[in-house]
Amino acid sequence: MADQSKAVQTNGAGEAPDQNTRAKIIEATAALLSQSCRHAVSIRDIARESGANSALVSYYFGGKEQLYGAVVAEQFAAYEREVVPFFKCEGDARHNVTEACKALTRFHQQRPFWLTLYLRELTNPSACYETVVKPCIENASRQATAMIQAGIDQGIFRPGINARFVVQSLIALVNYQFISQRLLRDLRLDPADQADSYVDFAVAMVLNHIVSK
Repeated sequence: MADQSKAVQTNGAGEAPDQNTRAKIIEATAALLSQSCRHAVSIRDIARESGANSALVSYYFGGKEQLYGAVVAEQFAAYEREVVPFFKCEGDARHNVTEACKALTRFHQQRPFWLTLYLRELTNPSACYETVVKPCIENASRQATAMIQAGIDQGIFRPGINARFVVQSLIALVNYQFISQRLLRDLRLDPADQADSYVDFAVAMVLNHIVSK
């Protein structure tokens, strides 16, 4: 690492690390990974996309695999911060479900690379699957299921429904809106630019099915 630090200090541009460089490199890498697999993205590509030189990429992360791990960790930490806290058990369960789905929608709008990383980890897992992805989704699933179960226990949702099935249905409906967004735009179908309206419709449809009459 000492040699890498020296390389950074004496590179041709005379560039030194700053507090934003690491974040810029992670963001640029996430953008590139949304278009290509991690093996197809080079350090040179990352340096060009982030505006940092290759020595800085190596200085902060050591190599591509470590950088990929940092990108996945950052994206899933954001999911833990920005989505999971909305899986609440206190208060009206219908309101909680609605707010949780809105939080997930905002998350996808602000972090369009997350779903690409998630789906790749499901279909072609890296070491990050066991250490980052699975623990995050396990915790999120547990809390989301508890939110639905709280609604059943309160008598708001019908007794006998499978809380896990409800969670899967809601998450799948929201996620698919963003998975299919490019195709929807190419086909000029309205939902592509009406994600919020679509999610409102999807949530209302599920609630209509599970709310006690």
